[in-house]
Amino acid sequence: MAIDNQLVVKAADPVAAIAPPPAAKLYFDTGKTDLANDAEQTLAPIVEWLKANASAKAIISGYHDPRGNQAVNEELAKNRAKAVRDALKAAGIDEARIELRKPVSTDGDGDLAEARRVEVSVE
Repeated sequence: MAIDNQLVVKAADPVAAIAPPPAAKLYFDTGKTDLANDAEQTLAPIVEWLKANASAKAIISGYHDPRGNQAVNEELAKNRAKAVRDALKAAGIDEARIELRKPVSTDGDGDLAEARRVEVSVE
């Protein structure tokens, strides 16, 4: 009686990739660039992801409401985005991994507070 010795190799189950966190939204008062008291907490999942994924980048997009002077609003949105960038840098994220996107006007679906925001996502 012959014994057939065959080695069967089973491929390991693929490791599930952990999805990046959803975009963080930081809101601002009218005409202000100061971060809210909860900004560090809001940014924490983004910071953790960036620290764990060295090739990932933070994408910062500033928004502003449609009221008032367009140029002033764009500058305000840019300065808000820079405030968020500075918070990421203070949390240990290298500036080379942070990209600022052009300010965008939005009506916030009618909610002007929603329009005055900065969103941070990862790529």
